[in-house]
Amino acid sequence: MENAIITKHLTKEYHGFKANDNIDFIVKKGAICGLIGRNGAGKTTLMRQLLGLCEPTKGEIELLSINLTNARCKTGSLIETPTFYENMSVYENMKIRGMLIGLSNMHNEINHKLKAVGLESKKNSKVKSLSLGMRQKLGIACAILGNPELLILDEPINGLDPIAIKEVRNTLVEMNKQGSTILLSSHILGEMEKIATDYAFLVEGKLVNRLTREEIESKHIDLESYFVELVGGEDNE
Repeated sequence: MENAIITKHLTKEYHGFKANDNIDFIVKKGAICGLIGRNGAGKTTLMRQLLGLCEPTKGEIELLSINLTNARCKTGSLIETPTFYENMSVYENMKIRGMLIGLSNMHNEINHKLKAVGLESKKNSKVKSLSLGMRQKLGIACAILGNPELLILDEPINGLDPIAIKEVRNTLVEMNKQGSTILLSSHILGEMEKIATDYAFLVEGKLVNRLTREEIESKHIDLESYFVELVGGEDNE
């Protein structure tokens, strides 16, 4: 099976502090990989490097087995708090995203993705009127527009209510069935367990373990207990 993501010795330093420390990481095409770690473990930094939003101090990145620039054009993402054109409508913001990625059949695709995240009734509303949860939904809708080959999502269900979380979960599962590889982070481990095929654990910038869904099920591992044991229960913040 081909790989969607490969990193080799990936390291990011800030003034001597290693946010990512010599990470060797592989995500196979077709996987849904859950990236798990405490706040400050380096999850967002890793995702930002994959997307070209910050340069590695050292190391290599390969995406989709093609040129990085082309691969990133085939990648949808949601990193940290999404930003939009506040005085434009939800639909207009989606249209701009569609133009940037060269989307065809734009009207139908935008409406389909807004419906998928439960935001179709707000498509003519200005973004500045949206709640935190609705803004998060819009960020997800923009990320999945055009059915990208690779999705990189940092805390995608942050701020969402249970119904919205289920909508997003179903959407991600459906996109994965259609061929999208997904890397996502979340502190809601119970939700992660419902969709992830693989797990990667970051502790203080280092990739310390990988597990598959099959390993967790066959060994009867409780993901939350395993994570707490792995990182230690004390507060390192």
